[in-house]
Amino acid sequence: MTPFSVDELFKNHVEGLALAWAAGQTGNHRAILLETNQKLANVGYLNPIHPHQIQIIGYYELAYLDTLAKHIYQDSLKQLFENDKLVCLIVVDSLQIPKDLLTIADDYQVPLFSSSLSGETVINYLHATLAELMAQRITLHGVFMDVLGMGVLIMGDSGTGKSELALELVSRGHRLIADDAPEFSKVAPQTLNGSSPLDLNAFIEVRGLGILNVQALFGDSAIKKHKYLRLIVQLEQMTPERLQNIDRLQGDHRVRRILDVDIPEIGLPVAPGRNLAVLLECAVRNHSLKMQGYNAADEFCELQRQAIHKMS
Repeated sequence: MTPFSVDELFKNHVEGLALAWAAGQTGNHRAILLETNQKLANVGYLNPIHPHQIQIIGYYELAYLDTLAKHIYQDSLKQLFENDKLVCLIVVDSLQIPKDLLTIADDYQVPLFSSSLSGETVINYLHATLAELMAQRITLHGVFMDVLGMGVLIMGDSGTGKSELALELVSRGHRLIADDAPEFSKVAPQTLNGSSPLDLNAFIEVRGLGILNVQALFGDSAIKKHKYLRLIVQLEQMTPERLQNIDRLQGDHRVRRILDVDIPEIGLPVAPGRNLAVLLECAVRNHSLKMQGYNAADEFCELQRQAIHKMS
């Protein structure tokens, strides 16, 4: 279990959740425990008996509390705030918070927030945020790009020209996400999300030029924060023997397994005179067509078969 403090939640997501402190600020050190086998059990609507770590209070929850007899109301609040699982509460829809709730939050040092957003919006936001924090992660060596709207990881041995290729792709209108060591997290059973782990996605190292700021050179549209990984392109120095063994109809296609997710991979031979940027763009376009069910090699073979049949 990984701890995530209420103070971190507020500082990092105050705008996204439209949060404002209402009471219990002395409890900002309280930790949300991220349990990977109970991803969605951290957040939910008010439940005094089996409370979620983050309790959401909306119109119906306040209306329910208001219907309780005074002694039952006080007992319910006491039972809620004395539960060790409770970390914080969020009153949504800009609803007025009862004074008793403000007082007991201060007394028990439990953070109480207000939000202008709806309960469903807050819950969905928190589910996505906590799922991202709990996701499995891996760092890979390569350059992660957004090419024609597809997340492409360019890999290869040192000296194969990954950064130079990335720079040329940026100059052709594509976007840099992370250079050298992109981090990928498993955000769904078959989905990996890639980003720059230190928020350095604007920078790239090019031999002979040093560190370049792509955003400063090409503008804000030249970078992107994150993207789902859909394709790997492996740059390879090819020997004549290796080139002869490549399927000339289908190309060099395989699958790489990362965090139990199968990612399509294409081997792209590196040789003098080859325009790798154009080849990579074509590889991405062709992969997109294949995902839509079209295979150029299959059509080529079928047309050949028809032509031979007509001649016979």
